[in-house]
Amino acid sequence: MVRRKKKNPISALLSGRKKSTQPRRARSACRRLPGFGWENIGLIAAVLAAGAFFAWALMFSDGRLTVYLQDGGRTRQYLTWETNAGEFLAAIGEDPGENDTLSVEKDAELTDGETIEITRAYPVAVQSGGNSEVMYLSSGTVGDALDKAGVTVKSGDEISELTFRDLEPGMKISHTAVDVTYKVSYKTLDYDEIIKKDDNEYESFKKVEVEGKDGKKQITQRITVKDGVEVSREVVDQIITEKAVDEIIRVGTKIRYQTNFKGETRRWKEAPKDGVNGWKSMKVDKITAYCTGTRTATGTTPKLGTIAVNTYYFKYGTQIYVRGYGYGTARDTGAFRKYTNSAGKPMNQLDLWFNSEAEARRWGTKYNVTIWYK
Repeated sequence: MVRRKKKNPISALLSGRKKSTQPRRARSACRRLPGFGWENIGLIAAVLAAGAFFAWALMFSDGRLTVYLQDGGRTRQYLTWETNAGEFLAAIGEDPGENDTLSVEKDAELTDGETIEITRAYPVAVQSGGNSEVMYLSSGTVGDALDKAGVTVKSGDEISELTFRDLEPGMKISHTAVDVTYKVSYKTLDYDEIIKKDDNEYESFKKVEVEGKDGKKQITQRITVKDGVEVSREVVDQIITEKAVDEIIRVGTKIRYQTNFKGETRRWKEAPKDGVNGWKSMKVDKITAYCTGTRTATGTTPKLGTIAVNTYYFKYGTQIYVRGYGYGTARDTGAFRKYTNSAGKPMNQLDLWFNSEAEARRWGTKYNVTIWYK
């Protein structure tokens, strides 16, 4: 007995469909799921890994912050419950000095992974006006250090470093206060005396033709004082404010002799006066003249100006002035020293030397003549 195979209702339904005239393709061993491809496998794996990480973080994180501390070129990592920078530093035993610098404010709130940097203060020496001060600074410029040391820098002061230069550990800054002042003084310019010679006038002639007048010069000095000590004083300007006027004097050059006797070489001089420069007056009995002889009583050769005297009244070498004869010197004597006058006293007589007999005779004899001597 042959059994018939029982038809599947679905198959029966499909069998009722109109058969396709196209050849049937071979069926794939695996059917593709709607919207699914191999290229999405990596994405799914990454999502699963991230989820697993966050799950682990939620299970094992303790809530502390990671903070990095940089100090002196070293970096250290800390886990802290503190959320305030100052409290964090106190908790780890770091207490920055008064002059140290923090990269954050002490009351600043920390964030996870934040880095705090401590810049330690270093010594800086400032010298000014003989005083030295060592300060500890962590930053700034030379000008900042001078300000902190209370040093006022004026224009013209000397500083060993530029004020805008950054500070360095161990830097030595030297400041010298420089004060420059100017002093004005005046100097008298003496006038010159110009002599104009005149051959037509005797030597005793002198006339001021132009009165001399002093001038004036203004002198400006620059005085430099460093730290209270004067170091230099120099002339920077000179101006003649008043010119000097030269004095012009005209003088005679023509020689005027004492007399006009032969062989006269004695220059003329004014007659002496009683009591002036030791001169005294005296009246002599008489005055004669002589022109003979080659040697005087004192051993000199007689010449115009040689006077023979009575040594009772005049010593040899005495200067004598006789009006009309001029000045002479007592260097000789004569026989009259043995004579007496009418009063019975030694004869007070002078004998004047002349270079010629004619001049001696012209002089003759003069009585009771007033002369001057010293």
